[in-house]
Amino acid sequence: MKKLLTIAVASIVVAAAADGSYSPSIGVTSVPLLQKNNVIPVQFTSLKESGAVKVADLVCTNNIPLSSHLYVYDGGYTAWVLQATGWVPTATVSSAYGIDAGAGASTKDLPAGSAIWLSFPETPGSAINVSFYGKVATSTNTTIVAGTISDPVSTLVCNPTGATVAGGTLVTKLVSGVEPVKGDKITLVGGSSYSGYYSYSKSGYWMFVTTDGDGVTTATLQDPELPDLAANQGFWYQRRGAAGSIGW
Repeated sequence: MKKLLTIAVASIVVAAAADGSYSPSIGVTSVPLLQKNNVIPVQFTSLKESGAVKVADLVCTNNIPLSSHLYVYDGGYTAWVLQATGWVPTATVSSAYGIDAGAGASTKDLPAGSAIWLSFPETPGSAINVSFYGKVATSTNTTIVAGTISDPVSTLVCNPTGATVAGGTLVTKLVSGVEPVKGDKITLVGGSSYSGYYSYSKSGYWMFVTTDGDGVTTATLQDPELPDLAANQGFWYQRRGAAGSIGW
């Protein structure tokens, strides 16, 4: 988890809003990517069948450099590598950051509301336009995986709405879909303003927690309790309670 957060702070860019669709049922998101590592919201369902879209069907390979990797995190990393034949489930992958990922199944489902991580072999010299497509989802709910106090579990989440979600509204969504418990954490990914995380306190408030260079931790009550979440902004939700969902 700490390794992934290191990547998030260093170089993750958040996907831009969808810029068009070809019909009321087929959606296409074209995203100019400038960073090596990119978090992308899953906004669509399958065009081929009802339900979740498959990894290989979601991400168009046009313009993507060969040897790029696609990661899904659902309690552990699974990965695919782009070869001349398309996305291929790969054996254990060790990146420059020391992250190990098991082979991603070719039938892996990505429900609308989840998120994926696309990593290029190197930082692009100019924007790479990558397309993601599928059937427009009628509703988007993000599942938050259950955890415990002694064994918290993290879920990678991305705002799929294409619009900013205000901090006050985000609090309402979390309370209605995922009742926070003491110690739950929200950590934003990407952006130069990253400096800490939000933790749910025993008093029933979200606190912003930072640690300085001397290891001194400070927890500050926020007003509003959570920050505005930009269109397609990503974050980690580390859960210490029962499973739930966020209804976007």
